[in-house]
Amino acid sequence: MGSGHHHDDGPGPEGPLGPSGEACVVLDIGPHAGALVVYTDVDLAGAEIEIRPGAGTWLGTHTAVRERHGGRRVLYAGVFGSLAAGPYDVRLKGGGPGSFDLAVEVVAGSVTEARVPSRARASAQLSGAPLG
Repeated sequence: MGSGHHHDDGPGPEGPLGPSGEACVVLDIGPHAGALVVYTDVDLAGAEIEIRPGAGTWLGTHTAVRERHGGRRVLYAGVFGSLAAGPYDVRLKGGGPGSFDLAVEVVAGSVTEARVPSRARASAQLSGAPLG
């Protein structure tokens, strides 16, 4: 499937990762593959997100959401640096309570960007509360 990684050492986290600096992510894109950047809110910093080909089996391919510095901005994102073109599903590693379901389409030769819906916004939508 491409970048991200997979291992069978149990469901636990791999340990905290520090912030990423500017230009420190390697992407392998071209006619054969695209990349995916999944932006989140700060509350998911350090969490692991996993990906599968659309409606396929969850195989455990995952990446960490990290604080990323670009210029004067601080963003929180997980990066899958090389994926075959096509539809994908993204969720918190293992799914379950508090997870999200995000469907994306990766395009060869480009970087697809997606955003996990804000938990506060999603909670307000579920409760019928107005969204500021």
